[in-house]
Amino acid sequence: MNICFTFNETLVLYGNPLKNSSILAAKTKYYILMGDVVSSSEYDAKVLRSKLKALVEGCNHTMEKKTLSPYTITLGDEFQGISKSLETAIETFFYFEEECLRKEIEFKLHYVLHYGEIETEINKDIAYEMMGPGLTKARKTLSSKKRERKRFEFDLSDKELTEQLTRIFEVLDAIILSWKKEDFPLIISMIESDNNSEVGKKHGKNRDQIWKRRKNLMVNEYNLLKDFILTYIRKT
Repeated sequence: MNICFTFNETLVLYGNPLKNSSILAAKTKYYILMGDVVSSSEYDAKVLRSKLKALVEGCNHTMEKKTLSPYTITLGDEFQGISKSLETAIETFFYFEEECLRKEIEFKLHYVLHYGEIETEINKDIAYEMMGPGLTKARKTLSSKKRERKRFEFDLSDKELTEQLTRIFEVLDAIILSWKKEDFPLIISMIESDNNSEVGKKHGKNRDQIWKRRKNLMVNEYNLLKDFILTYIRKT
């Protein structure tokens, strides 16, 4: 008879004591986040790498206590890391998206969040030298060139959760993709503050102008979706 014990996310199997006197297998699942730059060949390679490096370094500084293995650029326009939880992985999405607005970065990132096995020890200093089927599957998804590839891709243990997050992020992305680079500074100000008068002073506009821009750019809708996603994740 086999006995199975589950501790958090680690599965430990014990076999028949007459045949096996030690642990047969111990595999742990993690939230693996990988990303790359959409249509990276359209940008100057040196400039792109510099901006991506700054984004990743800023993320590691801000999200330091929320990652198990820091986000690391693995190839010219690709990065990967291990998040502590689904919630912190989603927070990382929003960090990257809003930092691109803050820094007026024109390129967009494509993300893959996979909940999968890593068989080696987690490297807490850099996201290298780790192996496991979870990393292999996430890499395969990231590298897929299917025509209708979504910018936010999920592959979690819960199929329904995967489908719901895919749908809601597709709606969120439709809003983000409608924004123009020249509006990025104004948009991030409106995301961070709902005080139209204060935002107006910062950008040389009056309160009514900010109200109209907020409405036309669907900033309130963005914030509502963001709040809903984070609340939904916390309750799963």
